[in-house]
Amino acid sequence: MAILAGALTSISVAVSRSVATSNHARMMTTATFLCRQKLVEREEKFIVDGFTDDSLQVQEKGDFEDPNFKRFRWELTIDKLTLPSTDQIQAAATKVLQDKQSAVATATGSASSSSGGGSNAVAGANAATGAMSGMLGPVKDMLEQGIRRVGMKVFWDEPGRPNQFIEVVTFYTDMRRIQL
Repeated sequence: MAILAGALTSISVAVSRSVATSNHARMMTTATFLCRQKLVEREEKFIVDGFTDDSLQVQEKGDFEDPNFKRFRWELTIDKLTLPSTDQIQAAATKVLQDKQSAVATATGSASSSSGGGSNAVAGANAATGAMSGMLGPVKDMLEQGIRRVGMKVFWDEPGRPNQFIEVVTFYTDMRRIQL
């Protein structure tokens, strides 16, 4: 009798875990589709209206209207893209060019122990960076105006697993915001 009781308990626990896992998978699938639905709605709004807000971050929250999804809620975050300053971009580009020229000079064996080889590499890198510097500011501004990072979270609660969520992050562009 003890063996039968032990076996039935094990089967009962296994079935219970299986049902909980199946329910979790169903909830994840539903949350994924709801997240996708909200992102499509936002994309349609972007297509029609474009980016309507210039603030660095916009947050919206809500519940799903359909009574079948009353245990789900959503949160949307729209972030304006912020890039490093043009000085930081130029400094990084200069360093990359200097490192590349130093590596080429070392590989070809033309680098000498005198300071002349190093100064030529720096001068060449500075000339290339100077040519790019006039374009960096406008390109940076265009990218910041025309791209938004959109994060969508869908939350739900399950028995024994509170505060579950799925998050999708995507980027949208609005070519109307880019001044050419």
